[in-house]
Amino acid sequence: MINREVLDNAYQIALRTLRDRYVGNGIFAGKSHFSDIWVRDSMYASFGSLSVGDYEVVKTNLQTVMSYMKPDGQLPLRIGQKYFLVKFLFGYSPPVPGARYTEDKGVSVPVDSNSLFLIVLDRYVQSTKDITFVTHHMAAIKKIMDWNFTQDSDQDLLIEEGPYAGWADSLKKRGKVAYTNVLHLKAVQVFAGLCTQAGLHAEATHYQNLAEQVRLQLHRQFWNGHFFTDFIEGSRRMEVFSTDANLLSIVFGIASATEAQCILSFIARHRLDSGFTIATNYPRYEWDVIYPPFFFVNMADYHNGLRWLWIGCIDVISKVVLGRHTEAGELLTRIAEKIVEYEGVFEVYEHGKPVRRLFYNSETWFAWSSGLFVWAYHSV
Repeated sequence: MINREVLDNAYQIALRTLRDRYVGNGIFAGKSHFSDIWVRDSMYASFGSLSVGDYEVVKTNLQTVMSYMKPDGQLPLRIGQKYFLVKFLFGYSPPVPGARYTEDKGVSVPVDSNSLFLIVLDRYVQSTKDITFVTHHMAAIKKIMDWNFTQDSDQDLLIEEGPYAGWADSLKKRGKVAYTNVLHLKAVQVFAGLCTQAGLHAEATHYQNLAEQVRLQLHRQFWNGHFFTDFIEGSRRMEVFSTDANLLSIVFGIASATEAQCILSFIARHRLDSGFTIATNYPRYEWDVIYPPFFFVNMADYHNGLRWLWIGCIDVISKVVLGRHTEAGELLTRIAEKIVEYEGVFEVYEHGKPVRRLFYNSETWFAWSSGLFVWAYHSV
């Protein structure tokens, strides 16, 4: 049942949480150990900011992130404390922000920052009509786009990555990952559109053609007849249903109508959305996919069993995209009830409660989930 009072109360909490994370140079991810500009988090949070007209903070965040771009076009993972354990253990922030360009285990380059930047930039431009921002920064923006293709080691136009390179950075996904490549495809599509709006017609045609080739490769390699498979490492196919990639494929119009119905049918058949928010994956990952030290600190389920509110919000938006408005409203109400119950928007949940363990507590005042709840609320 849709409960408007609960929805409105949760919305006010989420909006207050989101705006509390605004800082002079962008959007912080959280209030304690995530009190830095994590590029991924700030971009997802920006969807909520744009839905309520907070355009200036989104523009500032984009400018800040772009100012830390490496010469080859790579955007950072994080701006602020370069060494996460220092922040996590001691809460120390350097007086002059630094930038981190590899994930915190020091193994791989994060591969979703560039795509998310372009997707949010496009949404900012569509919301504000500020095409001048694009034309003024086009040289840098094109480098950001082209960096994605430098991560294509086998020249098939899809991105390859090392372990821990995505948002689920406790998992050793290697090779081609569906989540990364769904974002990559959307980034190429929107960049082509931005080129058109900027009057760069030859570039627009070039990237439109690239986008179509990426689309064909994504479907050919990842679609298994039921969903987009999780990752492909050489001849190994990890036939796990990764909820993030599949729902984002619906939200961004990458899954066809038939594919979208298959995805939702798989979710329903395995009751992945039976809790207050949808599960991250099905089935569970085997031990060899999980970052080994997490077993010793009782966090092996961080991205493999615990529930993330942001994915539930993407689930809501995917249902809106498909015209399932009543289902979307009912799901958003379940999420809203949890926000109201704990009077906040937390990072990650266990048995319906924010995670509280010996070595890890769920981040409070979490911008990523707050922004997506705000976006979902306005979508519904």
